[in-house]
Amino acid sequence: MKMKSRRFFKALLLIAALVGAFYAGMRTQAYLYEDLCLDLGGGKNPGSYPICVIEKVPAR
Repeated sequence: MKMKSRRFFKALLLIAALVGAFYAGMRTQAYLYEDLCLDLGGGKNPGSYPICVIEKVPAR
């Protein structure tokens, strides 16, 4: 019985680690995307849409 509970705990720990790594990766990607967008002179679209909006100024 003790062996089964240890195996269950290890599986649960592995799943928690995978979920945590996935979440951390999503947050890192979102931060880098927003940073790149701001570096390019853009900003987030009003309404908090997760897209980068860069306005082009026509050349004269």
